[in-house]
Amino acid sequence: MKIHTSGIPFLLLFSMLSGLAFCQPSEEKVTRYNGKVSQQFVMNRETVIINHATGKRISYEVYDEMLKRNPGTYRTVPIFDKYGKPSSFEVIRKSQLLIQDNGAVMENEDLMPEIGEPLAPFVMTGLDGKEYNSEKLKGKYILLGFWVKYEKPLYTLASTKVISSFIDENKKKGIEIVSLGTTLNTQEECFEAIPKRNCGFIPVPNSYGFNHRYKISETPYFILVDKKGIVKAMAPHTEFSRISEMVLR
Repeated sequence: MKIHTSGIPFLLLFSMLSGLAFCQPSEEKVTRYNGKVSQQFVMNRETVIINHATGKRISYEVYDEMLKRNPGTYRTVPIFDKYGKPSSFEVIRKSQLLIQDNGAVMENEDLMPEIGEPLAPFVMTGLDGKEYNSEKLKGKYILLGFWVKYEKPLYTLASTKVISSFIDENKKKGIEIVSLGTTLNTQEECFEAIPKRNCGFIPVPNSYGFNHRYKISETPYFILVDKKGIVKAMAPHTEFSRISEMVLR
């Protein structure tokens, strides 16, 4: 990844290679493919930059000098906050990252949330205009679905029906589940992509930063959080039964 520092501010191009999986209604075989996702983030002199080696903040000038003296040695990786935004950046040696042959940075699965542990907080704004704050949602189950875009082959009637069925079946038992779906899609694209049928979740436009925050390396992927904010279950879409077969109380 090249970072041009001749102008301020400049754009940082951050890529992640996601292992994507899907299955069509009549298919038993799971097809997987890799899709490259690129995002641009603005950095300037006010940007918080952390040196991974020391854990300390460095100035923009020191950061710029590091890159000039060691060309090709470092990567600048955004750190995403509870709003799914890159509030700071970390400078880290390439040797400490999982980098693919094409130069894309892979998310480290070892850093994903763990079952039995609290989920790092989030604040999402849904397509319905409401704010969903994990701290204020305690007392309810939360189902987070991590997508790239709401489009085929991943986003289909079959792929969303398993979600909506899970939500509806629990609703009949008096159990409320707040279901949210992240995406790269803009608000306009979400309105166009989301059909009038029940898709099982509230879309969250421009929210792909949460995929980075929770180190999601395969999409669609799901995390179920219990009423206390603890991760209860996790599963890729192809293994959604891990979640849907759970008895919630």
